Amino acid sequence: MDLTVTFFISTGLCLHWAVKAQMDTVPRPTLCAVSSSVVRKGADVTLRCQGHLGSDRFQLWKDGELRDERNASWKKAEFLLRNVDEWRDARSYSCRSGQGPWWSEFSEALALVVTGALPKPSISASHSSVILPGTTVTIRCQISPQAPSQDYSFALLDAMSLEPFQRQSPPGTQANFSFLSVRPEDAGSYSCIYHRKTAPHRGSHLSETLELIVPGLLPKPTLWAKPSLVVAPGANVTLQCSRPKLSSLKDVTFTLWKAGTQMPLQQQTSVDLWTSFLLPSVRPEDTGCYSCTYRERTMLTRRSKNSDALELVVPDALPKPSISALPGPEVASGANVTLLCWGPSWTTRIVLYKEGHENILQSMAIDQDGAQFFLTRVTSKDSGNYSCGYQLLINGSLRTQHSDPLQLNVTGSEPSNTLIITLSCVSFLLCLLLLAMLCQGSIPMGSLQGESLRRGLCCPCLSWSTCLPHHPEVPIEETLYTEVAKKRTREPLVPMAEDPQGITYAQLNRRTLNERKTDHTKTPPEPTIFSSLTRD
Repeated sequence: MDLTVTFFISTGLCLHWAVKAQMDTVPRPTLCAVSSSVVRKGADVTLRCQGHLGSDRFQLWKDGELRDERNASWKKAEFLLRNVDEWRDARSYSCRSGQGPWWSEFSEALALVVTGALPKPSISASHSSVILPGTTVTIRCQISPQAPSQDYSFALLDAMSLEPFQRQSPPGTQANFSFLSVRPEDAGSYSCIYHRKTAPHRGSHLSETLELIVPGLLPKPTLWAKPSLVVAPGANVTLQCSRPKLSSLKDVTFTLWKAGTQMPLQQQTSVDLWTSFLLPSVRPEDTGCYSCTYRERTMLTRRSKNSDALELVVPDALPKPSISALPGPEVASGANVTLLCWGPSWTTRIVLYKEGHENILQSMAIDQDGAQFFLTRVTSKDSGNYSCGYQLLINGSLRTQHSDPLQLNVTGSEPSNTLIITLSCVSFLLCLLLLAMLCQGSIPMGSLQGESLRRGLCCPCLSWSTCLPHHPEVPIEETLYTEVAKKRTREPLVPMAEDPQGITYAQLNRRTLNERKTDHTKTPPEPTIFSSLTRD
């Protein structure tokens, strides 16, 4: 094969795999219809393409063809379809997101169903409208005998929002939607439709509305605080209560409760899924556990469970945390120590301090067992007073206190100091031994090379006067010991004398060692110097 052809084929393959690899790195987006993929004829619908971090371009495709493209900086793009038509808009849609020069794979296809083109079906339930919790209920959706015989799909919808709850594609002319064990939250208004499986997805009119009533407590809401659970006196706090989306509830009444009180604190009626309760200028007596509930406005008997309790803290001063040590405050050098810190139940993060240190030693999140700070292979430097505190982002000015100090004592010798002392002693003894050998003539003087070597061997161990004795009036002459060896026969250089007290005296004659061509009459006699060595 020609080299040029081979080159272009190889380049094409490389580009293909490079593009494919890059597409794999751009996450696949999702496509949804707001608020439902089932739309009445003539209404408007928004198709939302949700990308991921870094996505800045989006494309909307209809039946495999590009319909629209736009830039977006918030990881999503919305495409508005106005006055939808059962032929033009009841199609299959998908989208993809771009990041730089690369595009992701297509999202899963979304079938947009436009109702009003076919006769409505009938709807019925296997039980009466009032159903006990735990009962199995079947809702049946059946095509009218006048409807043309085609391949259809069925959908059970929320009668108000048209949001599909279940979908089926049975072979016959009816679909059975089952609730194996109904709950109070399954109560609501239902309807159903059928539509063509293939594009255009023309749908029927909505069936009649079917009401299901399931007595009992509704699902619990969620309660949270803004800006924080711990606030200074005089600050404002907002408690927000949100409920799950239920088809049977149109508007509800939210209620705020405080533990220890019989009457509700506040009530709000809302058609939204959440509401806000304002607590202005809170005081320390507002500290306590709060919860919220909701109920259907027209049916007082249908109420929800209580939300999880929320503890609000409004203290004059924040309480101190506590600290302890394992295995104890008295430990041996080289051991491991664990410092345990506990704070109030609303504490999120604990910090460790040491007296004499300005900065925080360690910081970590707290769990049900508190915070554990590990000190490994402690030494005497780790001894001292330790304390812990907690960090909070609060609304207002409030004092954050430290725990009572814990004194940690590290006892015993430290391995590093022991090694240093041992080496120092050995070095000192070696210096003494080497000096004794030099003084007794065990080491030939000819092997020494000048004053620098004598200083290196002796002076680190003994004083300067012991190593290099001299008279203050007479300059020390730099005489090499090798010169003495050349002019004299080998003889003991140092006469020995024994002292009854076990001290050996070494007498050095500098005139003998400094024998040179000098005028001795001009040089005063030099003194005799004694150096004492202790003999074992």
